Amino acid sequence: MLADPWAVDIQGIWEQAAHNPDPDKRKLFDALHTYLLDKRQEQIINDKHFVI
Repeated sequence: MLADPWAVDIQGIWEQAAHNPDPDKRKLFDALHTYLLDKRQEQIINDKHFVI
């Protein structure tokens, strides 16, 4: 999961972050969701075809 952020169902992780009854698990899923978004964004920005 951490090696390939595109292989993960990010929607499922977001749903867990938003709706899990355990506040500690919500924090964990929120951190994981943020990490995956950051990694995806990093890969897009580092793509040689990416232009600002």
